[in-house]
Amino acid sequence: MKQRRTDLSKLKSFKYLLTLTIPIFLELLLSVFVGYVDQIMISRDADAVTAITNTNTILSVFIIAFHVFSMGSVILISNFKGQKNYNAEKSVYSVSFVLSTLVGLIISVIVIIFAEYFFRWIGLDPKCMDKALIYIRIVGGGMFIQAIMTIFSAFLKSNSLMKYSTMINVVVNLINVVVNLITIPYLGIVGVAIATTLSRIVGTILMIIIFIKKTKINLLKKPFKYFRKETFKQIISIGGPSASEALSYNASQIIILAVINGLNNTELVNLKSYTSMFAMFAYMFTSAISQAMQVVIGELLGMGKLDEAKKKVYQTLISSTISAMLIAFILFLISNSAYSVFGITDPEILRIGKMLLCIEIVLEFGRAFNIVFVRALQSSGDILFPTVMSVIFCWAVAVLGSYLLGGNNVWLNLGLVGVWLAMMLDELIRAFIFLFRYKKGKWEYKLKNLFASVKLAEE
Repeated sequence: MKQRRTDLSKLKSFKYLLTLTIPIFLELLLSVFVGYVDQIMISRDADAVTAITNTNTILSVFIIAFHVFSMGSVILISNFKGQKNYNAEKSVYSVSFVLSTLVGLIISVIVIIFAEYFFRWIGLDPKCMDKALIYIRIVGGGMFIQAIMTIFSAFLKSNSLMKYSTMINVVVNLINVVVNLITIPYLGIVGVAIATTLSRIVGTILMIIIFIKKTKINLLKKPFKYFRKETFKQIISIGGPSASEALSYNASQIIILAVINGLNNTELVNLKSYTSMFAMFAYMFTSAISQAMQVVIGELLGMGKLDEAKKKVYQTLISSTISAMLIAFILFLISNSAYSVFGITDPEILRIGKMLLCIEIVLEFGRAFNIVFVRALQSSGDILFPTVMSVIFCWAVAVLGSYLLGGNNVWLNLGLVGVWLAMMLDELIRAFIFLFRYKKGKWEYKLKNLFASVKLAEE
C-alpha cells in the first residue's frame, strides 16, 4: 500500500484546501446533475417528474445508511494517516466495504417490497403511482450499487484522490445522458430508470479499479483480510450519530413533502423539487470545501495541531458563507429564467418561486454555518451534541413549522413560502448554537477521548 502523509506546511495552506475542494465540488455538481438530469430530460411529463421527485425523497433516507460508513471512514482514515497508524487504516477499508455492501443489499430488498406502501404513506397522487413504482423498483433495487460507490468515493477522498472521483462522475453523467436520449422516446420513465442504474454500475466499477490500483488493496479478493471488531465499533461510534443527523433531516423532508402533497397541486410539488435543486447549487461549494476541510483537519488533529485546525475551520466558514449567499442571490435575480428552463410559465407559480429564492439567501447563511461547524465537530470527536441539536430543531422548527405555516387550511396557509420560512428558521437557530459550541472548545476533550480509545483498541 502506498502510504501517504501530507506535509504540515501544505495542510496549513488555504491553497491546498482549495486544491482538494475543486474536484469534490465538481463531483458533487455532477452527482446532483445525475440526480436531476432525469427530471430535466423528461420534464414534459409532469406525472413522471412528480414520480421521480417522490422516489428520490424516499431513497435519500435509505442512502443515509451508507453515510454511516463513509463518514466514519473519512474521519478515521484521516486521523490514522496523521498518526501513521496504517494497520488501523487498512482495517477501516475492510470493515466499511463489507458492511456497506451488506446494508445496501438489505435496503434494495426493502425498497422493492415496500415501495407502494411508502408512496401511499406520503400521499403521492394516485395518477403518478404506476410510474413511481416502476422507477423506484429499478433504481431502488440497485441501491447496493449506490452503497458500494459511496464507500469507494469516501476511500478516494480520504487518500486525497478526489480528481479520480470527479473524472468518474463525468463518465457517469455522459452515460446517463446518452442512455436517456436513446431510451426516453421509446420507454419513458423506464428508460430514465435504466439510464440511472446503468451509469451507477459503470461508475462503481471504475472507482473500485482506481482504488485497487492506487492503494494495492483488493477488497473484492480478500474483503475480510483486515476486518476487526474494534474498527467496526469505532466506525459506528463516529458514523452512527453523524448519519443520524442526516437521517433525521431526510426523514423530515418526507414529512414536509407530505405537507406539500397535501396542497393538492402537482405544480407546487414540482416547484419544490426545482427550488431544492437550485438550493443545492447554492450550498454545493460549502459541502465540498467542508469535506476537504475534514480531510485536512483530520490529519492536523492526528498530529496534535489544534490551533492550525481551528484556523482551517474559520477559513472554510468565511469562504463558504460568501459563496453560498452570493450564488443564492444570483439565483434570485434570474429566478424566472431559471424556472422557465423546466417549462414553468404560470405567473403565480413564478412569483412563488421568486419568493422561495429570496428566503433562500438568508437560509444559506445559516446552512453554511451548520455544515462547516457540524463537520468540524464530527472530525474532532464531538459527535453526539450536533446530532441531538439537529434532530430536535429539525423536527420542532422545520417540520412543525412547515405544517403550521404551509399546511393546507392549518394556520396561515402560506403554502410553499411557509415551508421555506420554517426551514430558514431551523438553519439560523442551529447556526448560532453550533458556533457557540465550537468556540466554547468542549470538542478538545472529546478529541483526547477519541485518540485514547483508538490507542486502547490497538493495544
